[in-house]
Amino acid sequence: MRVVIEDHVMPVLMSAAIEAYDIVHKATERSKGKNKLETYGLLWGYVVPAKGEKGEDKIVVTSATIETSAIRHENYVQPDIDSIETKKSLIQRYWPHLELVGTFHSHPYDSLGDVNENKGWEASSKKETGKYGDTEYWSDFHRDVSPEQPFLTHLILTVVQLQKTGWALPELVERSNYSFFKLSADTKKLWLNTYVSVCDPLIDESEDYVDYESYIYDKKIKLDSPALMRRIFENS
Repeated sequence: MRVVIEDHVMPVLMSAAIEAYDIVHKATERSKGKNKLETYGLLWGYVVPAKGEKGEDKIVVTSATIETSAIRHENYVQPDIDSIETKKSLIQRYWPHLELVGTFHSHPYDSLGDVNENKGWEASSKKETGKYGDTEYWSDFHRDVSPEQPFLTHLILTVVQLQKTGWALPELVERSNYSFFKLSADTKKLWLNTYVSVCDPLIDESEDYVDYESYIYDKKIKLDSPALMRRIFENS
C-alpha cells in the first residue's frame, strides 16, 4: 500500500495544524479563546487499485479542505457530519475527477518530551485510552460516509513548539504498519503520519441491501510526499 501526498497539499496541512496550534480561537469576540487546538479536514484525490501480482494499491492525495465547522479542543476534534456530506456532494457534482480519499487531523503537544513519551505521532485507540479513539472513528467514518471507496488514508500532523529556532531536513521513518515524516520548521517540529482504513462489502443474498465491514489496514504502508522526498535525496 502506498499513500502519495502531492506537493501543493503540504502547505494546506501544515498551515492548518500550525494555525490551530499558535492562534487563539474564540467562539465570540468577548469569549476567552484557546490555542494549541486540534484541527480537522478532508483529503481529495483518487485511488489506484493494484495491477498484477506485484502491483500495489495507491491512494493519491491531490487536494485538502479544512472543516471550519468542526468543534476543536486541545485533546480532540469533532467534525460535523452534515458539513462533510455537503462537501462530498458539492465536489462530486462540480469536480467529478476528485474523490473523497481520506481525512487529516492534528495532534498538538506542549513539549517534545510529551510527544516522545506518548508517541504523539501515532493514532489513538479505544483500547489504549478507554475513549472513542482515532482508529474506531476512521473505521466508522469509512463505513458510514464513503463505503464505496475500498481504501481511505488518514493523516495525523503532530505539532510541538521548540525552545529555539531551527531547521532540519525531513526524515522518513518506517514502521510495520505505518510510515511517517518528521521535520523541523522554524520554531516548530512536525510529524506527518498516515494510516489506511479498508472497507469490504458484506453481501447477503437474503437481504436487499449491502452492508459493509471497515477496519484498519495492518500491513506496511509506504508514505510518499514528493516535496519532502526531494529535499531528503537532494541533501543526502
